[in-house]
Amino acid sequence: MNRSSALAAAPRPRAERAPPPEWRAPAPAATPGVVMFGSARPVTCAVMDYARRLHEAIELQRPGFVRLETIEPQRPLAFVGAIAEALRAGRIAHMQLPIEGWGNSVVPGSALLGARALTRRGRLAVTLHEWTSLNSLRYLSMIPDLVATDGFIFVSPRQRDAFQRTPWVKAARRAASPVIPIGPNIMPAWIDPAKVQAERVRLKGSGANRADLIVGFFGVLYASKRPDLLLRTTRALHERGVKARLLVCGDFLWDKPHDREAFLALARDIGVIDWLDFRGRIDDEGDLMATLSASDVFLLPYADGVSLRRGSFQAVSQIAIPLVTTNPEQADEFAGCPPLKRKIESAATALCAADAAPEVFAEAIVRVASRRDVAFGVSLDAIWREAASEHLAFYDRLAGG
Repeated sequence: MNRSSALAAAPRPRAERAPPPEWRAPAPAATPGVVMFGSARPVTCAVMDYARRLHEAIELQRPGFVRLETIEPQRPLAFVGAIAEALRAGRIAHMQLPIEGWGNSVVPGSALLGARALTRRGRLAVTLHEWTSLNSLRYLSMIPDLVATDGFIFVSPRQRDAFQRTPWVKAARRAASPVIPIGPNIMPAWIDPAKVQAERVRLKGSGANRADLIVGFFGVLYASKRPDLLLRTTRALHERGVKARLLVCGDFLWDKPHDREAFLALARDIGVIDWLDFRGRIDDEGDLMATLSASDVFLLPYADGVSLRRGSFQAVSQIAIPLVTTNPEQADEFAGCPPLKRKIESAATALCAADAAPEVFAEAIVRVASRRDVAFGVSLDAIWREAASEHLAFYDRLAGG
């Protein structure tokens, strides 16, 4: 017997009343209004983590309205066909770009134009997670999608501002593009203190290799995360007499297999390989946050400055541990997110110039490590609720336009 049948069969007290409307869960949509496309490849991809979190948040507000569908560029016709099918049904086809699982394929950058050529129905939406940092080849491969797309979303004001100069999109469409900040991909309900202590004992080590300081890093490793600087800063700390151990929770991009080898080779070359604890990707959120919580300081040396679009920054901001990162390129980057603004302005956070030398980052680490007593974590639960509401408003405007 299902729940509704059981309730119908049970005797009802005479005074029972229906719950007020605000207590009722939202009614599920009859059919999905939006199909959000992504990749099912089991690779490290913060954008796909984001897409899943966003889908979950929207489900809480409008169940069944958005469907998450995975497609792969190895079958170009099927890739374009899936998008065209959503459009023919009168739905919004929403693509997140770039997605790591799609690698360097040119198919995603032209698939929306291909689908639009097959039908005039439906609407096309794209969230551009990167714009200013796109390499020229990826940018050129995306031009067909830019021309075909009906509405754009950005996750950072800086990315949107730079987009206003592109010649491939009409000015009115560029101006109408909202900024909807991402939320953290990692949101633990509870961090087990016993696990934290066990990790701390493991990381500290013993004897001649006992560390004075644990420097933690979280995120996917690629050029703008400065993996070489993580190692060189660790070396600079040792040159100051601080026996620092670098904890890396994250891995390199799957389509650049030689980057990890180069990273480990550099660690050997500069003499810090014995002070590197490379964990790679940790899938269990509880284990990940317990491991990160064993750090004394976080180091996130973004080449383009800390920003709202950095999920790794948001993840560690929830933990009461000092942080060293790079100056945001826009002074008002966090104006729309008070919790992250407080984190950036905290006395336990140090901001360095993006091009600062390893010695500067090392000095900042030593300085904020002594301020652990004033470090705090911030609650970011509201970001996903707001992101879901703003996406629904965006979808409604796009469908009505």
